[in-house]
Amino acid sequence: MSSVSTLLRDLETTMLRGSTDDRAQIVSRLTDLFLSTASVMDEDQVGIFDVVIGRLSRAIELRARIELSERLAPVPNAPTGVVRQLALDEIAVARPVLVGSSRLTDQDLVAISAAKGRDHMLAITERPDLGEPVTDFLILRGGRVVTHAIAANHTARFSHHGMGVLVMRAVQDDALQTALGARRDIPAELAGQLMAAAKNSARRRLTASLEPGLAGAVDGAVERGAQAVAAQAQIQGDLGAVNEALVEINRLNEAGELDESKVASFATAGATEHAICAVAALAQLGLPATEQIILGSDRDAVLLVARGLGWSWETAAALIGLRKDFGKSAPAVERARQHFRNLAQPTAQRVLGFLRMRDAQQ
Repeated sequence: MSSVSTLLRDLETTMLRGSTDDRAQIVSRLTDLFLSTASVMDEDQVGIFDVVIGRLSRAIELRARIELSERLAPVPNAPTGVVRQLALDEIAVARPVLVGSSRLTDQDLVAISAAKGRDHMLAITERPDLGEPVTDFLILRGGRVVTHAIAANHTARFSHHGMGVLVMRAVQDDALQTALGARRDIPAELAGQLMAAAKNSARRRLTASLEPGLAGAVDGAVERGAQAVAAQAQIQGDLGAVNEALVEINRLNEAGELDESKVASFATAGATEHAICAVAALAQLGLPATEQIILGSDRDAVLLVARGLGWSWETAAALIGLRKDFGKSAPAVERARQHFRNLAQPTAQRVLGFLRMRDAQQ
């Protein structure tokens, strides 16, 4: 190992006396040598390349430094010192390693963000699996553009405090609301705050160009839209649970054991995914259509389907119980019961047939 060290040290001394092009060429050749043997090197051997390439690369042109950064970025055991040096260079050089090098630690990324500013921060926001110390710092110091970029990185991890700051800023930032709305890692209490902010933004945009007398109608429309979004997300947020329910319902259906009593049992137990899958199978409807019937904004749809299938009020009431906020108050349930009893089954069956036909065409 000492002979290799001596050779590289002599090479460094010789090349530092040459021209810029000569130094760039020798850096490229050293990088070739490193990449050809990197997979079998230990850290001591990598360290020798780290020292020599690091010192030579300070004296090469921008184009050569960019090339060096691009070549080292995907290498798992790239020379750490060289990678840090490149990351602190101007953004054209730094970007490849900031986005792709696993040699940069959370501490490195925070230090680079503090030292270099927005362009480097934006590159860092593109990294996969960013840790909480980095996202906390980017939220604190990055400004609006960086905050939007980090919120849109779905593999980034946030502390509870960091996510809370994002949600708080989203109150006055519609674009940030959109970015956060696409995430699946927002704690329940913060998700409620985000929904409230989105409702206020929608209300503000709609009323800005309308007559004051229409404000009440706008408020109602916004509220219903927000509730529909919440209901639609109820199943989409957990595809694993839906798949599990589908397997169970298909098994029961094939065994001839799926009937109204099973639906009522699932609904009474609050097993939303199982109940929806069961209704879909028995009503011969698709899952999206059935989800909207049970959880959506049309309060009469579940009554029509239940009556059309010849089910009891108790089963319909159990399905109503799965809804979030739609029609679950005592007066609303009583109105639904009266409507259900007044529904003629032939009429409900015709509506169910129409729903099946429409679902098949979509």
